[in-house]
Amino acid sequence: MNNFIEIITLIALMINTVALLFVIYQTWLAKRALNTTKQSIDNAKIERQLEVLPKFTWVIEVQVALESWNKDLQEKREKLQQALSENNENVLKELSNTCIRSSKDLALNRFLYDNMASWLRKIWMSGAQYYYDAVASMQYLWRDDDAQFLLAKDLKKRCTESSEAISILLDYIKDMIPPVILNTPASLSDKDFLRD
Repeated sequence: MNNFIEIITLIALMINTVALLFVIYQTWLAKRALNTTKQSIDNAKIERQLEVLPKFTWVIEVQVALESWNKDLQEKREKLQQALSENNENVLKELSNTCIRSSKDLALNRFLYDNMASWLRKIWMSGAQYYYDAVASMQYLWRDDDAQFLLAKDLKKRCTESSEAISILLDYIKDMIPPVILNTPASLSDKDFLRD
């Protein structure tokens, strides 16, 4: 009888071992299926994110505008500093003749505004508003043949603050387009590579 119990114990042990191996195999398959599913979900997520990205030419357009405004503000701030430190009326007269007099003078493209992603549009318009806030009053730096040095001091501060704000806006979009794309040779357009 002991022999019989030992045989049954060995059979039960073998069945349990096979069952354990089967569970291990099922666990391995489940883990593999889970990893495949996760990868598929991640790929679909990346694809959706890429589909909703704005056209990169619009990002370039906004980036160029912001950089141009920022550079102009820095130059104007330096000229204002020069005028204030040297008490130079001619610099203020020059600045009053080269300013934006109306927000429409920025000549922002309505088509771009209407079609670009809302977050990119907000960055663009915020930059335009900061720039306009700093330069709109420059037309009053020279009024009635008189230099307005108090206004120049205020505008210098506005140029600094607006330039800093535009720099922050630029940080949001600076790495959106890889430099290798921005530096692509422009000798041929994209359509030149396509067959009809």
